[in-house]
Amino acid sequence: MSRWLTYATDLVGIRKPQQLATLFIDTVSRELELDTCLLLVPSADGRTLVPHRTDLEMVWSVTDFDCPFAHVLQSSKPMELLLDSLVFWQSDRTFTRLTESVGLFDSVRIVPLPLNQDVVKTLLFLIGETDHLRQIFTHDDFCRYVDVFSQQWALLSDIEREEKNQRDLRESLSDVERDREQQRLVSTLSKTLVGQSASMQKLREQIVSAAGSQLSVMIQGDTGTGKELVAQAVHEMSERADQPFIAINCAAIPENLLESELFGYCKGAFSGAEADKQGLIAQANGGTLFLDEIGDMPLVLQAKLLRVLETRTFRPVGGKEELASDFRLVSATHVNLLGQVRQKAFRQDLYYRLFQYPITVPCLTDRIEDIEQLSQHFVDLFNDSHSTQIRGLNYKAIDCLKQHSFHGNVRELKHLIEFGCAQTQDGHEVQVNSFVHRILPREEVNLFQVEEPESRTVIKDLKQAIQDFESKIIRERLRLFSGDRAKAAESLGIPKRTLAYKCQKLEIKAP
Repeated sequence: MSRWLTYATDLVGIRKPQQLATLFIDTVSRELELDTCLLLVPSADGRTLVPHRTDLEMVWSVTDFDCPFAHVLQSSKPMELLLDSLVFWQSDRTFTRLTESVGLFDSVRIVPLPLNQDVVKTLLFLIGETDHLRQIFTHDDFCRYVDVFSQQWALLSDIEREEKNQRDLRESLSDVERDREQQRLVSTLSKTLVGQSASMQKLREQIVSAAGSQLSVMIQGDTGTGKELVAQAVHEMSERADQPFIAINCAAIPENLLESELFGYCKGAFSGAEADKQGLIAQANGGTLFLDEIGDMPLVLQAKLLRVLETRTFRPVGGKEELASDFRLVSATHVNLLGQVRQKAFRQDLYYRLFQYPITVPCLTDRIEDIEQLSQHFVDLFNDSHSTQIRGLNYKAIDCLKQHSFHGNVRELKHLIEFGCAQTQDGHEVQVNSFVHRILPREEVNLFQVEEPESRTVIKDLKQAIQDFESKIIRERLRLFSGDRAKAAESLGIPKRTLAYKCQKLEIKAP
């Protein structure tokens, strides 16, 4: 049997296209004593040709006719290039580099595969002795060997392509399922993190994304925005949901006690330590540790916390052995930590360790459109806890709330709604007069702000300035209640007769 037919049987046993190409090229190169032998295959998108060898960083466009490969692809006919004819292809630097070893008696041969077919699947690139290359393609056994390779290559390529399509389909279905699950989790969060504004939708998506990672989460936001709710949500949406959620407010515990609260202590560590006490870091093992107002943590303790985050080990106060705790850290602050870093009040290395996944909770004034839904949510909570049936808020009450500057954010709104519900008869709506005397519209807030020193220096008549100030407040309040003096007086905390007297004295007429 011809050696080429023997080699052909070896090709049939290969099951991977890359292995098949390597065996084929190595065999041809060895038997024909070639200087260079490559198989050029189309890229996944079919726009370029690349060598089968991954170590060769070469690529040619299938439509670049400055290179002979494009001509062979178009004509489906072999091309022979002698040394003197290579000068016509020097504009393609990659091709020139590939053929720089061609000698005086050598030639380049580019053969489309399969042989004698109109549809080209691959190109066989050969550099060798000219006469030898011309003769070998006249040998039937060699041509049969090449045909066996071409058929096996087509078969394995089809199988590999089908497997890739199946993988892509599975990945696509997996992505769809993952997106569906993410949307389900986001929808679940809307029951506790209420609001349909764009900022709240983004916040819920960030929580779900953060929960799926093991990164340290830093929650930023003003007082009352719900940072602890966000921290709890990150925990409950994570793989640690069935493990402890341990929370501590770093600003609420004296500096000398905060370390023992976090790390625990051993018996006899200090006066009063009559028994070992497990710290919060140990209690959070397997779960989540939430450090609220971390910006108030002392610098000395910051260094110890950083070491815990890096080594996952800690030592109780007065202890001699290192203990381990596998917890996920979530922290929160309402201060500008970066500003504190610049002022040397917060460690820079800890800052970057905490900010692996930052989340910002929006202020209520940045999502005014959520006030109505939030208000109804708090009414429902009030009804559940007090066994009442308050119907909700009157539209005037909603409008009034939307004009208020909520410096206390959602917490302040919740307290206002509870106050209003407490003054509302069962089965009725909360009216604006139930809480209006506790709030001010945003446009009125500036009336109560202290004027700048420059403006105070121009006051020459104190009595007149006080009258003007009082007049402005009363006019704005009457305008708010459409001239209703009873409601305006109630909101100002004065009797109606007193308001009437002041209106007469200050010459204020109903709007």
